[in-house]
Amino acid sequence: MDKNEVYLKAAEKLGYPGSAACVNYLKVMFTPEEGEVLLEFLVPATCAQVAQRLKIDEKGLQTKLDDLARRRLLFHGQTEYVFQFGIHVFFARVPHAKDEYIPEGFWEAWREFHPEEIEKSAMRMSNLPADGIPGSRIVPYRLAIKASPKIKPEQVLWYEDMAQMFAREEMIGVVKCPCRKEFHNCDRTRDSCFYFGKEAVERDINEHSVMKKLTLEEAIDLSDKVEQSGLMHLLGNFAGMPSYVMCNCCNDCCVVLGPAIASGRLRQLYAPSRYLAVVDEDKCTGCQDCLDRCFFNAIDMRKTFNSKKKKAHVIKDYCMGCGSCVVGCKHGALTFELVRPPEHIPVRPQPRYQPAKGMGWIREEYLK
Repeated sequence: MDKNEVYLKAAEKLGYPGSAACVNYLKVMFTPEEGEVLLEFLVPATCAQVAQRLKIDEKGLQTKLDDLARRRLLFHGQTEYVFQFGIHVFFARVPHAKDEYIPEGFWEAWREFHPEEIEKSAMRMSNLPADGIPGSRIVPYRLAIKASPKIKPEQVLWYEDMAQMFAREEMIGVVKCPCRKEFHNCDRTRDSCFYFGKEAVERDINEHSVMKKLTLEEAIDLSDKVEQSGLMHLLGNFAGMPSYVMCNCCNDCCVVLGPAIASGRLRQLYAPSRYLAVVDEDKCTGCQDCLDRCFFNAIDMRKTFNSKKKKAHVIKDYCMGCGSCVVGCKHGALTFELVRPPEHIPVRPQPRYQPAKGMGWIREEYLK
């Protein structure tokens, strides 16, 4: 295969046919020879299967696959490997490496290509699911639930409580958010991409990686810091933990949440939590801190009957039930109320979001 043809084919398979910027980016990531190997793993396969198909030495191929997996160009399951599902996964995973192991020219090539990637993401957002069920959901702040006396512990589902979700995990890790590492558009905490499960965490904990293993107490404490800084907990929209990673996103840097808000399609892509922020006007001082905390323009200031000063008012149709305003209110004027039943969160993931079987790194409970 011609050297440039390898990159053109890889760009096409990743959804960017003919993109010069994508090709330049891929050239930073791997050699043409490595690209030919990667293209053999567009569907999950074992080393033995590909070695037999290519009629090459299995031991030599295994060495190459181990290196490509270490560089995060292949996912490695229990027995199978697969090329990345999409271009954004390259960006999301490569910065997990220590700076000295990130390919030379990576950030420059990515910044050249990234606007094209964001534009295509915005186009995908215009293709709404036929069933109208958002693929992702907002997970409410643990600290906001804790600060809301009307919410009883037995009303809180385990998959909407950060502490309970963490407690179910065998292993938890964290890496710095690659979006905030790239854009630097806000000063919110960067230690905010949580990974779950022994296989996912141990896979990335090595001398080349910045992945940090967390105890349960450390994970809860870091999650609280994430909430205090105003980031959104985002997960797949069903009753459970749908993947091995949880993003904690902002509207300034995130290449998914930011465009979703800007495109006006937030509710089609993200389901609100079961909670709604409410204001105690007697406690509200009109400081407007909550306006700065809310990504969704769900709060405005209005005059009340018993005060000349404007007080915070929650616009119910805009509130996503994240809890950022609740945690950010120094006066305790904002709390949660439970407004949606458990059935609001689908019991099982929609078919379009289910991973393919045979992927060893995908959580087995979601492959049945």
